[in-house]
Amino acid sequence: MLSLFVIIVSIILGSLVYGICAIIEMAYRGTLVAYWESGTDEFVGVSPTNDLLYSNLMNAVWLLGIWFSIRVIHKRKLRTLITSQPKINWKQVFWGFSVFFGLLAVFQAIDFIIVPGDTILNDFTWKEFLFLFLVVLFTVPIQSTVEELFFRGFLLQWLAKKTTNPFVLSSIIALIFGSLHFFNPEMDRSAVWVGLDYLFVGFMLTFIAMKMSSLELSIGAHAANNMFLFWFFSDEESVGGAIPAIFKVVDVNPMASFFVSACIMFIYYLLSRRKYADL
Repeated sequence: MLSLFVIIVSIILGSLVYGICAIIEMAYRGTLVAYWESGTDEFVGVSPTNDLLYSNLMNAVWLLGIWFSIRVIHKRKLRTLITSQPKINWKQVFWGFSVFFGLLAVFQAIDFIIVPGDTILNDFTWKEFLFLFLVVLFTVPIQSTVEELFFRGFLLQWLAKKTTNPFVLSSIIALIFGSLHFFNPEMDRSAVWVGLDYLFVGFMLTFIAMKMSSLELSIGAHAANNMFLFWFFSDEESVGGAIPAIFKVVDVNPMASFFVSACIMFIYYLLSRRKYADL
C-alpha cells in the first residue's frame, strides 16, 4: 500500500511537470492565458508534438516513482518486475517489437487496399515529422514500458499473491488497464467497440506475460503499437491529436478496428507460442 501511494504521488507530480512545460511553451508563444480543455484533455495552444513530449516526461516521473517503490521500499531491483532471470532478455523484447510492428504494417496495408478513403497523406513538413520521429523514438518506449511495469509488473505480482489463475488475473488487469484508457478521446467513436479493444489488448498482453513469466514480449508489443500509431497516423480524435504523422485518419470503423486488433493480438500470441515453448 505504501508503494502504491508513492506511485500515485509520482503520477500527480508528473502531471505537474506536464502542466508546467505546457504553460512555459504558451508563455514563449505569447499566449497570456493557459487553459485546460477537458474535452480533449490537453492545453490549448500547445503544439501536438510537444504535448506528446510533455506527457511522456510525465511518464518518466511515474517511472521514478515505480523505481523508488521497488528499490527503496521493497529492497528489490526494478528488473524483478520484468523477469525473475538475472538479466532482461533484450532479444525477446526486440523480437516482440519487430513482429508486432510487422503485423501492424501488414494489416494496415490491407486496410489501405480495402478502404483507401479511410486515410490520406497528411499535410506536414519533413522538419516537423523529423521532430515527431525523434520524440516518439526516445520517449514513447518510456510511456509504454512504464505502463507494463505498473500493470503487468507491480499490480500483477501483487494480485498473484491471491491467485495464480492466468485467466482470472488477465481479466482483472484487463479491467484495470482498460478502464483507465476509457478516458481517451477515442472512446467518443464507440464506447462499446473501443472499450472492448482496450480490454482485449490488456487481457492478451497480461496472458502472454503470465505464460512467459516475464514482460519482455508484452513490452515489445506495447512499444511497437504506440510507436507505429504515432509515426504513421495523425488523428484529431485520438490521444496523439493532429501530430505531423505520415497519414491522416479520415474515418474509422470502431467495430472493424476491434476485430483487426483482435486478429493481430491472436496472431502475435500464436507466433510467440511457436517461437517460445513456454507459451
